[in-house]
Amino acid sequence: NSLGKIKTISQMVAIPMLLFHDPLFGVIDVRLIGTLLIYVAAVLTVYSMLIYLRLAWPHLNDDR
Repeated sequence: NSLGKIKTISQMVAIPMLLFHDPLFGVIDVRLIGTLLIYVAAVLTVYSMLIYLRLAWPHLNDDR
């Protein structure tokens, strides 16, 4: 699913931003952007979990 790729990209971009403590070019608050990207990754994680559970539910609920 492409959501997993977007989630991974947001995590990989967010981690260095969260480690960088100074404003970029004296203006851009990179820690704020990194925090927002981590929240985006968390929301995408929950959303993709719901999609996978919805797809797997008929197989999990199957009587054998």
